[in-house]
Amino acid sequence: MTVGAALVVRDLHVRYGAVTAVQGVSLDVAAAEAVAIIGSNGAGKSSLLRGIMGLVPARGLVTVGGHTMSGQSTNRIAREGVGYVPEGRELFSGMTVTEELLIGGRRLAVAERRQRLDRVLALFPRLAERRTQLTRTMSGGEQQMVAIGRTLMMGPGLLLLDEPSLGLAPVIQDAVYGALTVLRDEGLTILLVEQNANRALDLCRRAYVLALGRFISTGPSETLRHDPEMRAAYLGA
Repeated sequence: MTVGAALVVRDLHVRYGAVTAVQGVSLDVAAAEAVAIIGSNGAGKSSLLRGIMGLVPARGLVTVGGHTMSGQSTNRIAREGVGYVPEGRELFSGMTVTEELLIGGRRLAVAERRQRLDRVLALFPRLAERRTQLTRTMSGGEQQMVAIGRTLMMGPGLLLLDEPSLGLAPVIQDAVYGALTVLRDEGLTILLVEQNANRALDLCRRAYVLALGRFISTGPSETLRHDPEMRAAYLGA
């Protein structure tokens, strides 16, 4: 187990009936580190995050800040300071931007909730302009900002993100990844799942490559970026 690790996963398996989605995966994320998991569609990336978060049955060891989370409920893992932004955003219907964000801070004192709301709106100026707009009427990129902002309202020490750039126009991807870069530079620990390998390697200094539920490569982002097989398979070269 890595000393000072925010997240440790050892020999994690996730199955859906007879189908094995994650096969004995192990990883470490140090405190204040940003780490990417890249791979093609169907590689098992989302299943890995869902297994870590206790959203699907999983076998193996998961620790957060040295505390064992294996077999714990998603709510218990969230209380340990793990924020999770799922693929597909999963926003509530009929709520405004402000109402949606405040859900993430519902357990906070009023003053702290207001402070965090101001911080999220500063991080995503587009949301500040649309704070009274119903989230269901927003673009996919704007909804992604709301989903990330709602999770940040919880004040997580570890942020898990599942495909944050999926389906977004390049200019919106720039805005989302600009905010994630700020959070990384401020010392937030990040585990990022992405099909867009270029975006992931730009944000994260280290990455794992997942294929058919197993890690097939890992190392510094710059090393992976210049690997011929990686470039051919994931970087469009």
